[in-house]
Amino acid sequence: SIQDLPEMGWVLARTMQGKGYATEAVRAALAWGDTRFESMRTVCIVDPDNLSSIHVAEKCGYREFERTTYKGHPTIVFARQGKKSVSTEL
Repeated sequence: SIQDLPEMGWVLARTMQGKGYATEAVRAALAWGDTRFESMRTVCIVDPDNLSSIHVAEKCGYREFERTTYKGHPTIVFARQGKKSVSTEL
């Protein structure tokens, strides 16, 4: 179940799509989270027709977890296991 897991999400204006901004933003958010939330699993849900978001999810380390429906629409659930942070502080 994904009920209590943090969810990653992104939305861009059409004029900003296809320029790598979503991938850059998602990677930055995940890197920040990886340093603060040790090994936390996150999920994202994507419409199966949204190939651009599927590619962003996959490039950022998400893997298909299950296919289901959300509010009556087909949905792909992707999951990513956070990376264990290594503290450099003494």
